[in-house]
Amino acid sequence: MKSIRRSTVMVVTVGALALGLSLPTGTANASAGYKTFTWKHGSTAGDCTMYSGGAGWTAPTWTLYPDGTAWFDATLTSMSGDDAWLMWAHLKDENGALLADIRIPGSTSTKFVKNLPLAWPRKYRWLAEGRFDPSLYPLIKGMSLSKHC
Repeated sequence: MKSIRRSTVMVVTVGALALGLSLPTGTANASAGYKTFTWKHGSTAGDCTMYSGGAGWTAPTWTLYPDGTAWFDATLTSMSGDDAWLMWAHLKDENGALLADIRIPGSTSTKFVKNLPLAWPRKYRWLAEGRFDPSLYPLIKGMSLSKHC
């Protein structure tokens, strides 16, 4: 298992590992006022793949801000086309307990969706905005993702 950089204590639940999700590395940049969580290994679901970075691929990264805003950046593809990647982003405390899920701005939905209409070799850059309760920010020490394609 790869070691996890620890500017912020990272705890990943057994549930995330059971879903086949890679371990995120987390960093807190107190001087810049944000926290980032990056998944360094690719993830697949059905015919869809979220890539880990390198060679023109953006590693999946959530960046969280104290005002409750969150930004996601990743690169995806589908082997068959006419797919959609569904994702739920879970915020965790220092013990790995669920604090909340990031939600779609202006909504109570926590399901993020990226349509992948064309098959490989088409790559899709996924830039998404999310929101969470800003009072949770100091408690957030980790994240996990659930997925479906």
